[in-house]
Amino acid sequence: MDSDVRLGAQILSPINREEIIPHINKKVLYRISWGAQKARGSKWEAVQKELNEKYEEMLQELRKDPWIEPKAGYGHWYASAENDTILIHHPKEPQHIIARFPLPRQPVEDGLCLSDYLPAQAQKETGLISFQVVTVGKYATQKINSLFEEGNYVEGYFAHGLAAQFAEATADYVHARIRAELGLKKNQSRRYSWGYEPIPDLAQHKTLFELIPAREKLGMDLTSANQLIPEQSTAAMVIHHEQARYFRIRIKGT
Repeated sequence: MDSDVRLGAQILSPINREEIIPHINKKVLYRISWGAQKARGSKWEAVQKELNEKYEEMLQELRKDPWIEPKAGYGHWYASAENDTILIHHPKEPQHIIARFPLPRQPVEDGLCLSDYLPAQAQKETGLISFQVVTVGKYATQKINSLFEEGNYVEGYFAHGLAAQFAEATADYVHARIRAELGLKKNQSRRYSWGYEPIPDLAQHKTLFELIPAREKLGMDLTSANQLIPEQSTAAMVIHHEQARYFRIRIKGT
């Protein structure tokens, strides 16, 4: 990793939509967000052609009426591990701990915990960890809600799917930027989002918002259940260890 990397939060607002478009996974958009998951063979070819036309049409409309506004916050921090907790160190005062992320450990299988991918604090060593939070903005939610309120359910469905995949594409775009800044290999580092088994506690979004000023700079907020607002937003802890992988936290006997 580059020893000259800039530490702390950075804001990307706005992000040019044209830079995000190459990161959109059209197969996921069509099959998952737009409901074509069961199409096969010649039927899939016909559906794909139809949805390609719809996709290009929506991109053209979006260039005239930019209701999707990708923006993001991300950054790199020194980090270490204290048992099953990841400790975040102050960028300018590494001896000062500014955040803690307690995490679950697999009770069976390999006994993995995300803290395993960082140096132990007891050894007085640190590694780099990154965080990111992205959104496509409040106007996307307003646009989608307006379509549904008007009874235009088909267009509302398409708009919702496109906005969701723009959020995912923006997350991929930011992750690529993180890799480039740190001089990582193309497929090195993994994103772990809150709400999934290795990192389940949504309340940690509050800690994330203390590291990245998502409220102040991105117009984001949290619900009473600590879900991200706007809906079409994602957040992740980014682990760079070469052996980092995705895993489940299964309870013994399940």
